[in-house]
Amino acid sequence: MFTNFSILPLRFAVIAGLLFSVSGVIAAGVFFVEKLTNPELPVGWASLIITLLIVSGVQLFTIGTLGEYLGRLFLQVNGQPQYVVREKISSAHRG
Repeated sequence: MFTNFSILPLRFAVIAGLLFSVSGVIAAGVFFVEKLTNPELPVGWASLIITLLIVSGVQLFTIGTLGEYLGRLFLQVNGQPQYVVREKISSAHRG
């Protein structure tokens, strides 16, 4: 219900996707340097984790961006206000 009229969860998906992708790129750099300094490290695990982080991050970012776009479009086409003013209070000074 809280996601009904909000694009906040979609913005969270965009940020999470960016964080996953950036962490994948950083992990790639770290594992590359480790492999250069210690050539006897096992092969395969690092490349799998890096690939999963980067690809899932890009997918999450893309889905979040598309969802945010569609959410804004829905809110605009729907025509209903996101909030309703219950009472109007005058800003004139009383004295």
